[in-house]
Amino acid sequence: MLAGVIMTWLRYGHAKPARGDAADPLLDQFMRELDVCERHSIEVDAPPAVTMAAAQKVSLYDSRIVRAIFRARELILRAEPDPRSRRGLLDELKAVGWGVLAEIPGRELVLGAFTKPWQANPVFHAIAAGEFAAFAEPDNVKITVTLRVDPRADGGSIFRTETRAIATDPAARRKFRLYWSLLSPGIILIRMALMPLVRAAAERAWRIEGDDVVEDPRAQLTHATIIDAPPRDVWPWLLQMGCQRAGWYSWDLLDNHGKPSADHIIPELQHLAIGDVLPARPTGAEGFEVIRIVPERALVLRGVSPAWTGTWSFVLVPIGSGQTRLVTRYRAAYPPSTKMAVMLPVIATAHAIMEKKQLRTIKHHAEHMHGAPRVTPAA
Repeated sequence: MLAGVIMTWLRYGHAKPARGDAADPLLDQFMRELDVCERHSIEVDAPPAVTMAAAQKVSLYDSRIVRAIFRARELILRAEPDPRSRRGLLDELKAVGWGVLAEIPGRELVLGAFTKPWQANPVFHAIAAGEFAAFAEPDNVKITVTLRVDPRADGGSIFRTETRAIATDPAARRKFRLYWSLLSPGIILIRMALMPLVRAAAERAWRIEGDDVVEDPRAQLTHATIIDAPPRDVWPWLLQMGCQRAGWYSWDLLDNHGKPSADHIIPELQHLAIGDVLPARPTGAEGFEVIRIVPERALVLRGVSPAWTGTWSFVLVPIGSGQTRLVTRYRAAYPPSTKMAVMLPVIATAHAIMEKKQLRTIKHHAEHMHGAPRVTPAA
């Protein structure tokens, strides 16, 4: 973060406005020359349209960091406390005076306003889209913000936000430079805090098979990969998962007692039924109960422990005629506690490492099996 703040100060150190690179053609229509430019992005395991909708509805005030930053600003500038609602980001920006300049539905939204940010309680004013680029009323700063979503090759998305600002005259630029020197760390932190909020909101909004089992999870982890094979060639690898079976295709030393996971289809393990249990350990009967089977589309497992109840979904989404998007999602419900608050980041990191390895292995095996003779399950 410190490096980002330093680079921001360096970018601002122009005696005259700089010209931004043409990274966003839609945004460039309204502001090419600028004093400040801040860009942030994050990968999201949800389709672009879902991510864009979530970004517009997320509330910055769900972040403790953001609430603390606004409080600090009030103290630094001796501003009056500003009681905030839980409005979504787009509604909040419009409510304080921002206007929509341009939109590509489901992909990008550009907003703009002018203000005197150095004031204790600045007022934002919208400008008509056709007048924004030429606006030059003295003693103001003109600002644009874009919310943008780009598709990823695996079916997910990349959420981006970019803020550009330019003072309308040299006197305003001197005041803006002082303001930015004092408050830019907080402004950058707000942008950074927005990224995980959008990702969490989008991934929760994107519903897949099995989400109805745990309706209000305290934790949700989603991963996905694109496999160059149709669902029928991926499905057999899911059916035979489990310790004491074909393994979990992950780091076998950690989750299969060192026994290598199968690298071929095992016919006798191709029959699963509701209520079957996929063992979680090399010994014992405890594991994940099969609670839903949609052939060649979804396998939903349920795990129960004294600490939480969770579902583990494996969903196959066909792409065209020869590819599959394999999506995995774990949702967990548990009573709030200090212990879980401390353990959750560790558990989530370990789960992500193991599951990404699992997805890579399934992808490798399914792609190699694609086009090979079909294996007929044993009777």
